[in-house]
Amino acid sequence: MTLEIGLLYGILAITIVLFASEWIRLDITALGVILALVLTGILSPAEALSGFGNPLVILIACLFVVGDALFKTGVAGQAGEKIVQLASGNKVLALVLVILVVAFLSAFMSSTGAVAILIPVVLSMCRRLGLAPSVIMMPLAFGALMGGMLTLIGTPPNLVVSQALKGASGQGFGFFEFAPFGAVTLVLGIVYLLLVNMGKLKQGSTSSTVEGRLTLQHLIGEYNLHGLIHRIRVPENSPLNGMSIAEARLRSQYRVTVLAYRSEGSTAREIKEVLANTRIVAGDELFVMARSVDVNLLADPGGVELLAWRSDDSGFLSREVGLAEVMLAPDSRLIGLTIKEAGVRSRSGLSVAAIKRKGEILSDDIFEERLEVGDIILAAGGWDSIAKLKSSRGDLLVLHLPEEFESVAPNRNRSSTALLIMTCMVMVLTFTQMPAVVVVLVAAIAMVLSGCLTMPQAYSAINWPSVVVIAGMLPMSLALEKTGGMFLITDYLTGLLQGQSLLIVLVGLFVITSVFSQFISNTATTVLMAPVAIVMANNLGLSEMGLLMTVAIAASTAFATPVASPVNMLVMAPGEYRFVDFVKVGIPLIGIALAVVLIMVPLLYPV
Repeated sequence: MTLEIGLLYGILAITIVLFASEWIRLDITALGVILALVLTGILSPAEALSGFGNPLVILIACLFVVGDALFKTGVAGQAGEKIVQLASGNKVLALVLVILVVAFLSAFMSSTGAVAILIPVVLSMCRRLGLAPSVIMMPLAFGALMGGMLTLIGTPPNLVVSQALKGASGQGFGFFEFAPFGAVTLVLGIVYLLLVNMGKLKQGSTSSTVEGRLTLQHLIGEYNLHGLIHRIRVPENSPLNGMSIAEARLRSQYRVTVLAYRSEGSTAREIKEVLANTRIVAGDELFVMARSVDVNLLADPGGVELLAWRSDDSGFLSREVGLAEVMLAPDSRLIGLTIKEAGVRSRSGLSVAAIKRKGEILSDDIFEERLEVGDIILAAGGWDSIAKLKSSRGDLLVLHLPEEFESVAPNRNRSSTALLIMTCMVMVLTFTQMPAVVVVLVAAIAMVLSGCLTMPQAYSAINWPSVVVIAGMLPMSLALEKTGGMFLITDYLTGLLQGQSLLIVLVGLFVITSVFSQFISNTATTVLMAPVAIVMANNLGLSEMGLLMTVAIAASTAFATPVASPVNMLVMAPGEYRFVDFVKVGIPLIGIALAVVLIMVPLLYPV
């Protein structure tokens, strides 16, 4: 062993310790690797910084943009909402649906993003089903990790091994070539997680994790607003036809508050918020808040048509319209003014649904009520208007927001566009030979140009620490190859496994990769192990594709520790887990993935 190789092994050992302990941020450690490789003379500055120009880094950055567009447009959120509808009170079905939905989302977007989107949905579902969050949260995280095994873009390790295979043989893995391994692991994983949690599924919730969280239903009940939302249509001969919301004066004349509207000919889900200057057109459906007697008064004679409430209207309406508790600023200019004089709607785009004064709810004749210091106003209106009020510092301050606010997609009117772009991206990646980085870059640009997200949102979507970690660790592979350090490792492993059966080789490679992935970034692990797999395959006369597939699947088995993956960290608090909980549930699941590899690699990639 030369001094240069010894230095490199020392840098690698320190890097692994820092990654595992997280004494220093992962991205700082990765930058330190670059610096160490340059200062020791192992790599030139250009070689050490070459990771930032690697197509893999650009590809992963663009995937963050595509994934965030699915979040911003509500595509991912809508998939999550279906869980609650389809479960229909069945706890076992709910668990299965959670895993399937998060796995599907993670196959095409960041697993961290998919889990973050679904956590509030799952917590709400747990509350409604009387289920402890600890039963669902770990399967949610593990489902995301298994979903990443389904496609080429599902997780960075898949892209890394595909890039390594392309460098060695001229052609990488196909888009769905990971799917057989991922699908079998997912099915067996679901069965295993059901067996582990079956006892808990039969018990009621014992956790208070979600108690006290403010929801729309909580606000509606607290302010006595049940049964006050109605759907009406404006006929051609209505005096309201052609008026703006402000001109119609429905609140002052009929005590009817217009919350949203649906234009004639629009689909059921195309509900839009109303502002003071929104003009009412014949054929429009208005969603209003009022007592039945006041709505009937508005309808007679021929002012509007009363429509039956449809089962899906509540879901579509809540995506556009919400509630928020607002208070007057201490120096507010609105103190002493009536609701009418204050012009709350023209100022904020929101209507006053009720007032809480010294703990008492005022909801009937509040339009002429003078505002006092300490009043809490229940404001109703579009989520966009609520968001604007939240970020402003004026006469009205947002006091409390329901948890549904966090799951509202700001660019939800572009959901069909985002879904079309993603579908096209997947089709091109699947059925053409275009470079993946080009296809995903085009998709990311298309998301911005089509308005699915803005350029500032696109920059914010990229997880820059992850990008830096990948770019910083890629030169390590180059250094191992340049110094001959890689050959020492592979020669040792080859000698150790020489004459052993294919299954023994697969077990050794899988276990080493999986163990590393429990403590350091799975991407960094794959960057280090992929070249090892290629050299081992050549030395032992085995399939490069088979060994690289083994590395990819093993790198995604980050089940046994909470620090193995960001998704594990996300669910740790709401699930009230301890470190040992991941060890108990995760190690058998790793064994299942290993069994899948041992059976399927010899079948699909024979020597």
